[in-house]
Amino acid sequence: MIKGEKVTLLYEAIRHLKLSYQEVLILRKIKEFSIKETAEILNWSENKVKITTSRALAALKKELQKRGEIHEELIRIR
Repeated sequence: MIKGEKVTLLYEAIRHLKLSYQEVLILRKIKEFSIKETAEILNWSENKVKITTSRALAALKKELQKRGEIHEELIRIR
């Protein structure tokens, strides 16, 4: 039950991020596509995938903190 609640919190926080962050987080960290696969799916360069993933994780952490739901295991969705 607790794990399910954390997943719900995570997805809710992701939904509040801008679309490009949502896309890259879902593909890279949830569906576990490689950088190359993610770049092909999004029609981005591999470098853009790396940079956007890093920025998206930072934005996700900030969103979770804003909600008072900072759990380290949520941030480490790797």
